Amino acid sequence: MKETNKLLITLFALLFPLCAFAQQKTEADTAMARKPGHVYVSPEGKLYVKSKTPIYLRLATSADKNAESYILRNQASLDSSLPPEKFEFEGHGPHTIRHMADHRVPQKKADNHIFHVYDDGKAPKAALSVTKAPWVYNGNVNIYGKPVKISFAFSDADSGVFAGYVSLNSESFIPYEKPLTLNQEIDYKLQFYALDNVGNKSTLRTRLYSLDFTPPETVTRVLGPHLAQAGEDILSPRSKITLKSRDMKAGVKLIRYRFKGKKGVYEKEPLTMSGLKDGSYKVVYAAEDRVQNQETNQSFAFYLDSIPPVVMDQLIGDQYLKGKVQYVSGRTTVELTATDNKAGVEKIRYYLNSKKSMIYGDPFIFPQRNGKATYSFKASDKVLNVSKAIDKEVIVDISEPKVIPSFKGEHYFSRKTNYIRLTTEIDLQTTDNLSGVKSVFYKLNSAPERLNGGPFTAPTEGLHMLTFRAIDNVNNQAEEKTIDLYVDEVAPEIFHHFGVNTTVEGKQIYPLKSLLYLAATDLQAGIRNIYYSINGADEIKYRKPLSFKKKQSYSIKIRAIDNVGNTSFSDVNFEIQ
Repeated sequence: MKETNKLLITLFALLFPLCAFAQQKTEADTAMARKPGHVYVSPEGKLYVKSKTPIYLRLATSADKNAESYILRNQASLDSSLPPEKFEFEGHGPHTIRHMADHRVPQKKADNHIFHVYDDGKAPKAALSVTKAPWVYNGNVNIYGKPVKISFAFSDADSGVFAGYVSLNSESFIPYEKPLTLNQEIDYKLQFYALDNVGNKSTLRTRLYSLDFTPPETVTRVLGPHLAQAGEDILSPRSKITLKSRDMKAGVKLIRYRFKGKKGVYEKEPLTMSGLKDGSYKVVYAAEDRVQNQETNQSFAFYLDSIPPVVMDQLIGDQYLKGKVQYVSGRTTVELTATDNKAGVEKIRYYLNSKKSMIYGDPFIFPQRNGKATYSFKASDKVLNVSKAIDKEVIVDISEPKVIPSFKGEHYFSRKTNYIRLTTEIDLQTTDNLSGVKSVFYKLNSAPERLNGGPFTAPTEGLHMLTFRAIDNVNNQAEEKTIDLYVDEVAPEIFHHFGVNTTVEGKQIYPLKSLLYLAATDLQAGIRNIYYSINGADEIKYRKPLSFKKKQSYSIKIRAIDNVGNTSFSDVNFEIQ
């Protein structure tokens, strides 16, 4: 506490009633029409001065505001030619101006000589409170999920609060009188401060508020193979469903979902199709933001297609099944078709002889060589369900059958002609190295073609043209061939003559060692052999002229055979003398 001398006390005591009177008049005005001065006298009579306010003392002899007063100079400004010097109270808190007693004039009323002054250097305090509502602090914004009221409390421990001021969304500051109501879903900027009765101002404070009544919005996203067609989402067993929610203000607190008969909170891990069978399903979900705005239940319905396509193959063209072995020709093609229960077929792949897979487009053929060929195939649907590969095996037969005519009975081939008899059976023998022979056809001359039913004979004597062909079981056809047949039913003609003339005119008498020559001719097949028998002895095949060395009578029987077995006979009777 600071002290002055006795003269200053008297002068200050005379000045203060004027200050108090002026302050009381100011408080009669409205808060908007007035501003706090640097000096304030409380209803209790306490006088407050704003810190660092310049202080000057005047001396008056009357409390009348119009009374004449005189400025008092302190010891630092006694020169009347210069302005008086100010002084300040040194520090916040109570101060005392006192008329000091001395030894000559005793003080009869001590309180009349003491003047208290309060130095006020501290700003008032301002606080606010918000009614209860869901709330979150997001960055530097206070977000509420319901309308709220904001109340202010202003306090000052010294001169007291003059007024509190508020401004909403950069409007002009107005004195605070009643709570503010925030009830629109917009952003608010609230500013406030307080003044005490000597003009100390609290720090201007800013608060950002926002009201959020809008729930989050959640969307689904399907990862992995899936298909949207005809307004329906089709998923595969490898598909996953993610839930992503967005909230523009408060932010998303959580997403609840119900799926596969279970409830839970979505934890960023995608929902999988594990454990689900083929069929229709639904994910029900809703998000909640951090101020308790809740999204209405949403749903994502889909069909889980876990069944791969069914693939079928069909051999188009030549084919023959023998037991469990499937024969095909080089012209045979493989047609692949696939059906799918839901998503539809995406593609069919096939492998031929275990080589690189190919995408099926049109029927394909087998390698053009005899032997085993393998092919396999599988299909995928539009959500990538893949069927198991099906393996097939065939025997490719590109060789034509062979036809070899054979003859049962007399047959002789010469000069590109087959000589036969009417009784000779013609058998068209066929062979095929793989699928086997299905049919053999033939025709004689210009007669209609006939299916070979077994050995046959030529109908008439003479020249015939035999045409024949064969088809195997996969319709490989042998090239048509033609052979000439000649049916020979005419026996050969036999001739004989002796090397010498007869010795007796008109009789068949020949000398010893005469030679007998035998011969025969045939118009078609030609002579096969000539046989003879002398005097009833066994036949002997004629190879050279016969020589007779005994004198006797001879009877010779001659038989000639052509190359198809036609036989003629002749007798020769003569005598050797």
